Amino acid sequence: MIAYFITIPIIAYLSMIAFRTMELSVMNFEGKRVPYSLGVVIIFSYSFLYAHTPHLEKSLSIASFIFVLAIWLLGLIDDVFGKPYPKGLKGHVIYFLKNKKVTTGLVKAIGTVVATILYLFSSETRSLITYMIAFLLLTGIPHVMNLFDTRPLRVWKLTLCCTIFILALSPLPSFLFVVMVLTLFYIWYVLEGYRKAMLGDNGATLVGAILAIVIINQLTITVQYGLLLFVLVLILAAEKYSFSALIENSSFLKAVDRLGVIKK
Repeated sequence: MIAYFITIPIIAYLSMIAFRTMELSVMNFEGKRVPYSLGVVIIFSYSFLYAHTPHLEKSLSIASFIFVLAIWLLGLIDDVFGKPYPKGLKGHVIYFLKNKKVTTGLVKAIGTVVATILYLFSSETRSLITYMIAFLLLTGIPHVMNLFDTRPLRVWKLTLCCTIFILALSPLPSFLFVVMVLTLFYIWYVLEGYRKAMLGDNGATLVGAILAIVIINQLTITVQYGLLLFVLVLILAAEKYSFSALIENSSFLKAVDRLGVIKK
């Protein structure tokens, strides 16, 4: 376990340098180019954390790891080769129908659906209703996280709240596990809070995939159903409203949104 605390800051630093060197970066809201390397740190932590946490072993089956890795790679392809427009799943579908051209966003959407179906077929047997709920969570949560990844620490705050919620409804984890999770959140907070690195599509959808895997494997079907309704409301709202605009129009949400973002 000591190896984790030594290697995770090294992984964070080296991946950030590597992404900068390969020009794998994007212009952020401040007009500065930032590498989208945080996904590397998170997938490393996912592998290490769950490999050493027996009571979460369902969330680190070979099928789970392949699914999470596939979602990360699909997001990375969209980051590297994608264009700023069209926006949203609806936009990519309309663009394809009009221009007969497949965008990386559409590839990511189709790839996510295929990866989800393969994962569910390879995991434990489920009833039709639990299968549908799991399918919608596995495809919906990564999408929602991607929708929120437009300002620093938005996904961080949402993920922290989800993690606390999941831990509260799960068997009591070891103290070491909690410290390892907090270490990841701290490194993520510092790098994104100072705008040294960002999630990008690859990191945001990866976080969503990990949360979805844990939710369908660790929480009851009743809780899953409640979370699914929340996810669907957010997805439908995003088709009509801009989350950024809604946040800016609310003094409370604006204060929460800016909380923790470190001014340079």
